[in-house]
Amino acid sequence: MAYKDRDANGSRKLRADKGAAASPRVFLGRQPILDGREQLIAFELLFRHTEAAAGAVIADEVQATSRLLVNTFSHFGIERVLGGKQAFINVSASMIESSVIEALPRETFVLEILESVRPDAAIIARCCELQAAGYMLALDDFVYREELEPLLALASYVKLDIRALGVEGCAQQLPRLRARGLTVIAEKVETREEWRACRDLKVDGYQGYYFARPETLSMRRIDPSVQRLMQLFNLIMGEADSALIEQEFKHDVALSFNLLRYINCVGFNLLHRVDSIKHALVVLGHARLARWVSLLLMSHSRSDQPQALYKTALVRARMIELLGRKHLPAAEQDFLFMTGMFSLLDVILEMPLADSLANLTLPQAVNDALLRDCGPYAPFLRLCRASEDPDCMPLPQVIRAAGVEFHEVSVAHMEALAWVDGLEQVRA
Repeated sequence: MAYKDRDANGSRKLRADKGAAASPRVFLGRQPILDGREQLIAFELLFRHTEAAAGAVIADEVQATSRLLVNTFSHFGIERVLGGKQAFINVSASMIESSVIEALPRETFVLEILESVRPDAAIIARCCELQAAGYMLALDDFVYREELEPLLALASYVKLDIRALGVEGCAQQLPRLRARGLTVIAEKVETREEWRACRDLKVDGYQGYYFARPETLSMRRIDPSVQRLMQLFNLIMGEADSALIEQEFKHDVALSFNLLRYINCVGFNLLHRVDSIKHALVVLGHARLARWVSLLLMSHSRSDQPQALYKTALVRARMIELLGRKHLPAAEQDFLFMTGMFSLLDVILEMPLADSLANLTLPQAVNDALLRDCGPYAPFLRLCRASEDPDCMPLPQVIRAAGVEFHEVSVAHMEALAWVDGLEQVRA
C-alpha cells in the first residue's frame, strides 16, 4: 500500500475510498528495490484502486492493507507478484496493532513502519512481538531522533528519503546506521546525479523513479464461488482425505446440490444414482469427481459473458475425450476432458492462461497441452480447435497428426454437441 504515494506536487494523498470495492477488476502497485549492484532484491507493494491511479485512495488503512493482501494472495498469486523476491509493505500504527499483519508469511514480507508512527510503549512492545515471531522491520523516511532508538534496535532496514534529506542529509545519517549493521536503502532517487551520489555513499539499495516508476498490475476479480470451486478442485486432485473434501462441500449446500444434479444427469451413464458427495467420491474416484467440479467451475461464467463461450468449452471437453479414448489409457480420459474444459479458462476469467492455471492443481500433461502445445493431449486439443475454425489450421494435416480418421472427428463432434444439449436441459 502507498500511504506515502505522492501527487504531482509531492504531497501525500489520503482521500475517501469511494466506489473502489465495486470495481470488477482488482489492482496492485509495485515498485522495484535494487541492491548496490542494481540487482532486483524486492518490491514495495502499493495499494491501488484503479489502473490509472498514480497514488493510493485510502479511507481505512487496515481495510486497505487487507484488500492489498487479498489481491496479492487470492487474485494475482504471490509468485506472479513477487517472483521469489521479498515484499516491503507500509504499516501504520493501526496496522502494527492489527492481527491482520500476522497473515503475512514472515520470510517474504518486510514491515515498513511509516515515519508517522509514534514509538510509544504499546508500539514498541508490539514490534518486539513481531520481530520475535520472525518478521523483519524497516523504518521508512528515517531521520534520527532519540525516541526512535527502541525501533532502531529492532529494525533490519532503514529507508532514507533523498528528496527530503538531500545527499548531505543522507550522509549524516549513515555512520549511526552502519554502526548498527542496518541495511540502508535510498528511496525516491529520481536523477542520475542522485544515483551517483548515493552510489558514492555506498548505500545498500535503491528505489525511485530513476530506476522504475511503480507499475500497476490489473486483473478481473475472481468471484468467491469460483475461488471455492478452485479450492475444492485442488483438494480432490491432491487426493485429500475424503472427510475433508466432504466437509468443504458441506459449507455450500447449493454447490453440493448442483454437483449431484450434474453427475446424475443423462449422458453420464451411471448404473446407480449418486446421492451424496461421499458416495460420489467412492463411485467416481478423485479424477472423475474433479472433472465434474471443473464443469461446475466453468459454468460460473459471468452474466455478461455469452453462454456460447461456456458451451464451446463443454463441446471441446467432450470432443477431446471422445477423440482420445482410443489412443490413450482409460485412466486419462478425465484429464483429456479437463484439457478441453480449461482451454478457455483465460477467456472466462479474463487473465492470461498461465496465471489462470496457476490456481489449479493439474497433471503435467494437461499443463503441457494448454501452455506449451505439446505432450500426449496436445494433438487432440489442436484438432478440436481446428474443427471450430478450419481457416486457423489445415484440418486434414491436424487430423493426421492426431492419428484419427476423418469420420471419427465428425462423429465425435456430433456426440459432443448432443451431450452438451443434455447438460443444458439439466441446467435449465
